[in-house]
Amino acid sequence: MPDAQVLIIGAGPTGMTAAIELRRAGLDVRIVDKSDHLARWSQALVIQARTLEQFQRYGIAKTAIERGRRLTGARIFSENKLIAHFKFDQVPSRYPYLLFLPQSETEAILNEHMESLGTKAERGVELVSLDQQADSVHARLRHPNGQEEDVKARWVIGCDGAHSLVREACGIPFEGHDVALHFFLGDMEVEGDDRPTNELLLHLHHGDVIFTAALTDKLTRVIVARHADMNSRDDSAGKDRQLSIEDFQKTIDEAGVKIRILRSEWMTPFHVNDRQAKHYRKGNIFLAGDASHIHSPVAGQGMNTGIQDAANLCWKIAAIERGSDAAEYLLDSYETERAAVGRALLAKTGTVLKLVTSGNPLATGLSDLIVPHVTEVDPMQKAISGFISETAIEYRSSPVVVDKGGEGELRAGDRMPDVALSNASSLLDHWTSGRPLAVLLNGAEAARAELAAALSHSDVAGIRSEELDAEGRRQFGEKPSLLLVRPDGNIGFRGSPDDYDSWSAYARQHAL
Repeated sequence: MPDAQVLIIGAGPTGMTAAIELRRAGLDVRIVDKSDHLARWSQALVIQARTLEQFQRYGIAKTAIERGRRLTGARIFSENKLIAHFKFDQVPSRYPYLLFLPQSETEAILNEHMESLGTKAERGVELVSLDQQADSVHARLRHPNGQEEDVKARWVIGCDGAHSLVREACGIPFEGHDVALHFFLGDMEVEGDDRPTNELLLHLHHGDVIFTAALTDKLTRVIVARHADMNSRDDSAGKDRQLSIEDFQKTIDEAGVKIRILRSEWMTPFHVNDRQAKHYRKGNIFLAGDASHIHSPVAGQGMNTGIQDAANLCWKIAAIERGSDAAEYLLDSYETERAAVGRALLAKTGTVLKLVTSGNPLATGLSDLIVPHVTEVDPMQKAISGFISETAIEYRSSPVVVDKGGEGELRAGDRMPDVALSNASSLLDHWTSGRPLAVLLNGAEAARAELAAALSHSDVAGIRSEELDAEGRRQFGEKPSLLLVRPDGNIGFRGSPDDYDSWSAYARQHAL
């Protein structure tokens, strides 16, 4: 017998999310991290709407929002001229904003919830080696006192960051390239006419970028990306000396941005790579978060993508532990679904970064002319909002979703929307159990009872079209329909409740 059902390497946001998902599904989990403490600084800041929807299912969204700061839009300036303005109020979620929350706070909230479920991170514990066996994984761990421990686990999830030892032990290539820009970031107290308030501000100047956003009423996150030669004697980000406020202020002044830095809470240089693991799975070993993909910080996607990786993977592991007979194809679908998201993310963030950091005067002039007209169009605003918030991610072409047709715009593979109901509640208000959800629209009471009896691992919700507003009816239609929602919040099956053979077969195969 394994010592643990699941061993998670890395107790950052991705690892703790994986532990929470697995514990909610009733699995035994060990989680270790070579660091002896939680994050101490702000680091990753942005919590997207899709992640807040996941936190809603955990019951921690309200806490995160209370501790964070809501940002309602973004403005882009080129040579001090406004060229684009995005408002996040079109995000199709109950959370139509970006939440600025320091990673230290995010980790504290996740850690508290994880411990409330009975799992505590073992800190100062380092992975030494991994050995994939026929149906288990043997791991060697080194404890803070130097003692080594051999652990046998049914599954291992590598959430150990860009320099993943799990990925290295599996021999999985980390393919991609360095980004030819040099970044430094800090949390600063600033003053001046261009100090941000409730929106992100992006200033472009000859290919250099200054990003500012209010973290609190007193502190502002400042990120600078420079094309300058890092080894130049007079370059502000020289590698051979400690970073200073002047390194930031020099680039800000050159761009004509009216901000003066008064003091720094903390600051650090960093380098950006666009890389993705060639595979996300080797046998019973999986990669998630930065261990499987890293990219530029454009649009604040990194931590959120890792959290979604964990949600996607863990319900599939839980389904197999519950007796699903679709082991290989279900596990392979993790890479199919999430690697596609990773590739799209790298492509989009890379394209945006190249656009905003182009030092070519002709290219800059063309973009300054075209961007304002393109981005003010409503469909483009919605597309950008869907990308940034991660609410537009779908798995319609996945082998583990089945669509048998029906009315409305929703399809199998889509994110399940939290539609408003006429009783002043919403559809997903009470979906907090960690189980899959069956949504029956306009079904008879007998059909709902049949669903509840057949779907032993799922919650069942019944709604009627008259409870929905116009937007809800547009998405769901008005004829009787059945949607089986996976624990990660995406629709796995869509069809008629009368098609018992189809939906019951899907439920059996995926342990719903």
